[in-house]
Amino acid sequence: MDYFVHEDGQGNLYDDKGMAVAVVEMEVDEEMYPIETVTNFGMYHELKAPEHPEKNNAKQQEREDESEKEQLFALVYERGMSARQAALKLQINPRTAQRWVANDQQDPQTYIARKEGSGRPVGRPALMDERHKTHLINLIDEEPALVLNQMMESLTASFSDLTISKTALYNFVTNKCKISLKRAHFHSADRNSPEKIKARKEWVEKWMNTDMDYMSNCVFIDEAAFHINMKRSVDWSKVGTRAVAKVPKTRAKTTTILAATSAFGVVNIKVRRPRVMPSSKERKTTGSSGPAQTQSKGTVTGHYFNFLSDTMDEMDKHPDIFKDNYLIMDNAPIRMNDDIKLFIESRGYRCVYLPPYSPELNPIEQFWSVCKSKLKREKLLKEETLTSIIGDACNQVLISDLKGFCKHSCDRFDDCLQEKPI
Repeated sequence: MDYFVHEDGQGNLYDDKGMAVAVVEMEVDEEMYPIETVTNFGMYHELKAPEHPEKNNAKQQEREDESEKEQLFALVYERGMSARQAALKLQINPRTAQRWVANDQQDPQTYIARKEGSGRPVGRPALMDERHKTHLINLIDEEPALVLNQMMESLTASFSDLTISKTALYNFVTNKCKISLKRAHFHSADRNSPEKIKARKEWVEKWMNTDMDYMSNCVFIDEAAFHINMKRSVDWSKVGTRAVAKVPKTRAKTTTILAATSAFGVVNIKVRRPRVMPSSKERKTTGSSGPAQTQSKGTVTGHYFNFLSDTMDEMDKHPDIFKDNYLIMDNAPIRMNDDIKLFIESRGYRCVYLPPYSPELNPIEQFWSVCKSKLKREKLLKEETLTSIIGDACNQVLISDLKGFCKHSCDRFDDCLQEKPI
């Protein structure tokens, strides 16, 4: 419904009822600042993996029994405990434990020659030997970013008779192959300065006195960059040596993704497309011989404004979930434009800016970490397919994970109140 706005002669604006109003000067311009849908709330709920996938109870019980057996045999054969003592320690039925040990000793496939003078088996037979060790070392030398699943696939392809658990493989790689996984963490030097710690405390104190609740009425907004040269931040290497990863000579084109998530699911994911600029002649000032304006490669306020509009359109479709929600975002300059806050409030939502250098307070940071981890496990060879792979990764994040991200950030509130670094 249309309504009139009146000016009082001093620059203040009022509606027909005499209430002060503010006019949003920015407008949605999809041609000038194009963004493209990757996924949204409806698509996410159609495509996401089930929270509790059906499992074969018999196989699950068998796996649990095998795990308990391994622990039991380690205590009996390697630490010299009786079957009953080991069972009590592991909280297993003693008679079950005694039966497992008896069956293990009677099975010719697993019986071990006793160590001279000990009177007891020294342990279960090794599942892997020097052949497997050599295979793994050569494999990791060629591709240090391999994950355990990929190592297992290579082993079973080369040794068809091998069956091994992921835990046993990890122990073999670290203990027998002497290869360890290394990771570096990088934080800004200013992140936990006294001023930033104080700002976080004041922010938490302010918002804890409102109805803002990360688990029920908040949507978290941020952007992240992706490219086809993304690799895991950890590599395998021999103990005592540096992990070196090879990177292409040419820099990959960056794809910027704008996202909104909540404890109820992924709300909106968009990819930023290059900003449409006028021709070089049109961009020159009339009568000027200077160079034409250059095109911005990063996300600008116009892209962000369009994304917010599209996100709130998606939220409007689900008022039972998102009505009157808080939109949580960091304090980057493109988000601090006055029109951004006015626009959000004019749509019936509330705008909250996080304190500086506080990624731990934004659950979407954990979301990005999981999505990038999923992508880094893939070989990203073509930029054309990157966006669809990003969409798949976003849709694979479970609601239980999203709730966990929110809880993680909520747990940091106490740290902020106690003025602890985060």
